[in-house]
Formats: sequence, structure tokens, C-alpha cells
Amino acid sequence: MSSSTEAAPPLTAALAFGVAWESAYGSLGNWGFFLGGLLLPLVLLGWHAALAARRGASLIALSALPAGLGAILALVSVGHSALEDRGVEISCVVLKVTEHTETESSMDAEGHWTSTTRTSYDHRLDCPAGGPEHLDTPSRLVKEGESLAVVHDPQGKVSPRAAGDVHGRGLRTAAAMAVGAAVFLGLVGGIREAYEKRRRRPRRPAGR
Repeated sequence: MSSSTEAAPPLTAALAFGVAWESAYGSLGNWGFFLGGLLLPLVLLGWHAALAARRGASLIALSALPAGLGAILALVSVGHSALEDRGVEISCVVLKVTEHTETESSMDAEGHWTSTTRTSYDHRLDCPAGGPEHLDTPSRLVKEGESLAVVHDPQGKVSPRAAGDVHGRGLRTAAAMAVGAAVFLGLVGGIREAYEKRRRRPRRPAGR
């Protein structure tokens, strides 16, 4: 059984969590956050899945999917946790809400193109001194001229969020469950791989 079967998913999530933690609580910049917390873990998981698929270990390759989800959830959870720890809730007035729509196209393995549309809402805010000027959300929160409770980071290292939309504990739990599912798939896949190797091993003639 390959040692990476069990180690890759939790180590990748731990890497993403550690980089995000250093970004939120230390001195790591945005590029370090992107490269070390998002790009590197996904590349490592892709490499892990490719090696497993090459030797026919489909379950081990499949474990990269929940592991990747766990890494992303671990990454996001740190920002939420930082807002829970040191965030300040303030009341802001929404000056303007601007809708942005982006369409992304991709081609599947059969050559068919599919389009995905993402809509976001930029809330321009009038907050007390030190508060954010904008809040980007997937839905319109309030109408223009209405008040909106916002939690922001006084240190400016974490993006602000609407009050009630901070879920550090829930995201950490979801990340742990996703990584646990990846480890389980890796273990089952490793056992299956070891069994298949033993079954294919030629038997020695009796009496030797």
C-alpha cells in the first residue's frame, strides 16, 4: 500500500490551512496565500491522483476530489475564524448595489461546450471610520438606502462579511468530514490495490 494513499489528503488540507492561518494571523501576502494555500495543494492532489490512476488505483485517484474540497474548505474557514476571533460588527448604509454577471465556458471530454453563469452583487457601503467600502456577495442583501450589519477585520487581512454569514466552526467541521472521506477512500483503495497485487502474484509450485 502506498504511503501517499493515507498521507496526501490530510497533508494537503493541513498545508492549505497553515498557509491561510499565516495569511490571516501572520505576515504572508496575497501571492503567498494564492500560491501556497490554493494552487500548490491542488497541484499536489492532481499529481497524487495521476499517479494512482496510472497504476489503476481508481479509488485512490478518486480520493483527490474530497481532499481538494477539504483543502478549499479549510482555506476558507480560517478567514471566518479570524472574523469570529477579532472581527468587529458595525452598521453600514448601502449606497448602491451593482449586479455583475460573468459567463465561463468550458469543453468536456467529448468536445461539447458548456457555459456557467455567475452573478454577484457589489454593495457600496457608507460605514463608520475604518469600515469597508464594498461588500461582494452572491445575492442582494438589502435595498439601497437600508442599513446592513457587517463584520470586518480591523487589521484588514480578511475580507468583510455580512453579520450572520460567519461560519468558522461549520466550515472546519465540513473540511474535516471531506478530508475524512478522502482518507477512507484512500484506505479502501489501498487495501483493494494490495489484494489485487497478491491475487496476480504467481503461486509457487507445491513442495518447493
